[in-house]
Amino acid sequence: MRYPDFCKNIIDVTKAPYFADNTGKTDCTAALKAAIDDSLRDYIEGIEKVKKELLELHKKYGGNVYVGEEAGKYIDGEIYITSPKVKPPVKQLFLPNGTYLVSDTVSYTFDNLFTRQTADYVCELCRFIQIFGESTQNTIIKLADNSNGFEKGNKKPVLSFNKASKEDRESTNCAQMNMLQDITIDCGKGNEGAIGMLYAASNCGRIENVTIKGDNGFCGLDFDYGSEACVRNITIAGFDYGIRTGHTSPLVMDNLELSNNKIAGILTKNGNITLRNVSYGEIPLFCFLKGENGRYFCDSFTPKWIGDKDGNFVFVEDGNHSARNKLPPHNPKFKDFESWVLVDDFGAVADGTTDCSVAIQHAMESGKEVIVFGSGSYKIERTIKVPATVQTIDFQNASIIAGLSLVIGEMESMFDICEESEEPFFAENFSAELQFCSGFFRLFKHSAKRTVVFIDMMSCPLYFNTVSGSDVYFDNCFTLTPHYSQDAGLHRDGYVPVFCRTVPVEVHGQNVYAKNLNIERADVELINDNSKVIVDGYKVEGPGVLVKSINNAYTRLNLFNAAWWGNKIEENALFELHDSRLDLVGGNIFCYPDEEKYCLAFRVYRKTKEERKYIKECSEKLEGLDALRRPWGCLIKRIDLE
Repeated sequence: MRYPDFCKNIIDVTKAPYFADNTGKTDCTAALKAAIDDSLRDYIEGIEKVKKELLELHKKYGGNVYVGEEAGKYIDGEIYITSPKVKPPVKQLFLPNGTYLVSDTVSYTFDNLFTRQTADYVCELCRFIQIFGESTQNTIIKLADNSNGFEKGNKKPVLSFNKASKEDRESTNCAQMNMLQDITIDCGKGNEGAIGMLYAASNCGRIENVTIKGDNGFCGLDFDYGSEACVRNITIAGFDYGIRTGHTSPLVMDNLELSNNKIAGILTKNGNITLRNVSYGEIPLFCFLKGENGRYFCDSFTPKWIGDKDGNFVFVEDGNHSARNKLPPHNPKFKDFESWVLVDDFGAVADGTTDCSVAIQHAMESGKEVIVFGSGSYKIERTIKVPATVQTIDFQNASIIAGLSLVIGEMESMFDICEESEEPFFAENFSAELQFCSGFFRLFKHSAKRTVVFIDMMSCPLYFNTVSGSDVYFDNCFTLTPHYSQDAGLHRDGYVPVFCRTVPVEVHGQNVYAKNLNIERADVELINDNSKVIVDGYKVEGPGVLVKSINNAYTRLNLFNAAWWGNKIEENALFELHDSRLDLVGGNIFCYPDEEKYCLAFRVYRKTKEERKYIKECSEKLEGLDALRRPWGCLIKRIDLE
């Protein structure tokens, strides 16, 4: 899809200064690498400033020092950096239709893009790499035939989101919002060691409308350590393995066509994958590596597999169609650019200090359907009302700064969806660092009966509603609160984590459908009040309650992952149920590795014998399926209270 020219964060790689040739005649490797480098340059400059400040603080005060809201830490002689102090706008790389010939791996070239580096360990800080084409069929990255380095056995990617100079050495847990959409990758002929794409994503990411073609290559799509993403509408053909996964948690896949691959559709180790609408021909879907664990939820089919399946569990949809998940509706925003408007045209000044609230409100009231943010930092001091005429807010990954009245909680939300409409409302492409999340407000209040769709959101506490009866979709959303760290160095220095009382997602009387929902760092991560909530891939980090269900609520989690969950808040349980029902289809718990460990799985408030019998069966089902993983010998406790 093309964007209007006023979308300032969209970079056309065929224009200056890159002039990437899309005729397929000239090698574009250097041009595409330069474009990726430039898209990250402002971010790296912010990282280097944090590093410099850490070293200056350590030189001045000695010992362990910290910068910003976990932006950087100097602990026991090692530097850990997670973000700049202020996030710059994200640059999206746009490839118009055509063929882009390459002869080497397309990736960034920086050697200082690390959150942590030691002699034997490298953790790359490779987030906000976003590449999209004009159309899947006609935007093609083509590896030249018989390219050097792609011989059989080399396992070398054509496109890489992680530099990966040494396989299985470099990894990342700082790869949020990496995306590839509407592109074909053609691995060419004579490149039997080719991997179509090496992808990495932490917390949130997306691969959508992508075709990867090979000619006896090794693997079409390779997921690095820790990848969590929505993967949708993917076609892969011509490899030993269509997909290779490693330690994915969770990975949500919809609409896969894995055809003409030789050994298996998916080579997997330690995966947590939900799969819907998959075709894979006559070969097995899964090839399991010996001794590896994993959780796999397959919707309405039992897959064929080869290898050692010990410790791996395949879950088949149980026929409860009322508990089926749904894809979000299609956003028609590209039908007419005349309906788009830039907030800058109404006086918004993206300098990080000017209050843009009034200007943005005027844009909302302009009658235009699609409201777009530009490049820079927009400061918002008060709640923006979203009228029925607005169909989409496309934040375009701009930097958003919350004013003091929002930070201290004087206002409930930054935006309020406040008018009725038969048309869905879409909020898309919001990306924030921890600094934006340091407040006690929610990004969106929903005070009208209207379908709402959140797509590719990385934000502070994201949503609550005051009017019931709507459908709400969360598609690749990462929402977190401030004041949290499990870092051992902080504990040694006397830092006591404070967990936010603001609930990141709170729904009352709604139908909620979520794909890759990641919520972190609150006492209660999700409140389900008299709603139906269905999630494919639910990750929670921190010792908060994963789901608190009240008033006959129904919650179904198709794979969950609770990371760093343990005894820091003793009253918290994984799940708290008040006259409500919970269906779990597999999950992991990774607990604090220090001190005495325990997990309280359920705290249940129920009256009837039938209800008490239900939770007993649910508990036994979890134990029987080994759905709760305890790598450090964590003791599972369950309690049933009147």
